[in-house]
Amino acid sequence: MPIRLARSLLAAAIGIVAVASLGLPAAQAAQPQATCFWIGPFDRGALKDPELNFAYPDTAVGYWAARFNLPAGARLVLKGKFPRSRYMSLNAYRSGAPVDALTDVEFRPDRGSVNPFRPGKRRNLKNARRGWQAQVVNDPVPASSSARAANTLYAPPENGVQELLYRVYLPDRGRDSRGGVALPKPIVLLADGTRLTGSAACAAINHPVRTIAPQTVPPALYSLLVNVPGADRDTVPAFNPVHWENFFNTQLSLSIYRRGTPSESDRDRLPQTQSGGQYSNEDARYITTSINRGFGEVVVLRGKMPTFPATEGPRRTRMGTGQVRYWSLCQNETPTTTSVVSCLRDSQVPLTRKRRYTIVVSTKASRPKDARRECGVAWLPWGDFVDTLGREGTGFLIMRNLLAAPRFKQAIQRITKLGTERDVMGAYFPKAGYTSRASFKAPRCGGKRR
Repeated sequence: MPIRLARSLLAAAIGIVAVASLGLPAAQAAQPQATCFWIGPFDRGALKDPELNFAYPDTAVGYWAARFNLPAGARLVLKGKFPRSRYMSLNAYRSGAPVDALTDVEFRPDRGSVNPFRPGKRRNLKNARRGWQAQVVNDPVPASSSARAANTLYAPPENGVQELLYRVYLPDRGRDSRGGVALPKPIVLLADGTRLTGSAACAAINHPVRTIAPQTVPPALYSLLVNVPGADRDTVPAFNPVHWENFFNTQLSLSIYRRGTPSESDRDRLPQTQSGGQYSNEDARYITTSINRGFGEVVVLRGKMPTFPATEGPRRTRMGTGQVRYWSLCQNETPTTTSVVSCLRDSQVPLTRKRRYTIVVSTKASRPKDARRECGVAWLPWGDFVDTLGREGTGFLIMRNLLAAPRFKQAIQRITKLGTERDVMGAYFPKAGYTSRASFKAPRCGGKRR
């Protein structure tokens, strides 16, 4: 194939994935319905099903989706209870990219209730004191925060469809993925004053397609990405040394397959705009890197952990503060599935007194004997995924910073340009390298400190 034609097809492949969902697998029709309004859950249990494991989810999070279309002049009111969890939010989407969000701390609670996500507030409130209501409108997102209505999510429709995601991060111990409360209930207020609840509300607004389409790359297009002229087919898009990039948007993220090839300069013309994709969370920012066992059977990451509010213990009765609300590192499959293999959240990573961490990524068979908590090391399973081209040993790491505090200048949220990730994050940047099972030694268990 001529190089010019291959570049054109590659650009087309990236463009297609960036602007549209590429179709529903037949089994997607079986997506669970939590209520007549909410689709889901997409949580730790559901993610064991390959047909529900997509959009690079975090394994400590419960996700519920809604697809609907509000009639002209109508409003949707969601009535719920604050979950017992680290975080909650509502996001509105167009083409899988967030357009607006309501973050837990922004919710004004019902009269007599308390918002337990605000710093210093009680977290162990009874359900009767956890109430909130929010309205969803089909108006454009206001240009300034001062023009926003309180407790309002702006969800402009796209081709007659509005999509929401409701998230609950890290439920308290002993609670289900909903955080021990019911899912928000829909109330539809029509333009003529009619008030609809329950199944009548769902019947009035639900879109007939009750599924969320994964934005995956079809195998034929994935083959073009991997076989881009000038790249090493066995390891593309991974590099040695490990190369981290901020996630700005899907189009730019997929263009990493061109890096190190004759068409790499084409990336300079792609917009570095923070528009998101893959149903990303507006409150989170991400850095990503592809890894490959062709460079080594073990990947070792070292860096500094941001502070975060501890919420999992029984004595965590008031919401704390931190540099971030939540941190995680997840190992994932390729763009043909966008599935997660496993994640480590902040509280699962052992730290030194200076908040330094060591994380090892490997298969179970290649796990070093020192890759255990007693040695001060967290282990993240690589998995044994084989991609659609028969390649073993691929991987895709995603690091999340959720709700970075304004004073945390080294947060992923402060990255505005590719190539500045290490400079911006400083000590919090995850230095990563390849090694072997036999070579890895943890300082706490007899190895040399680095």
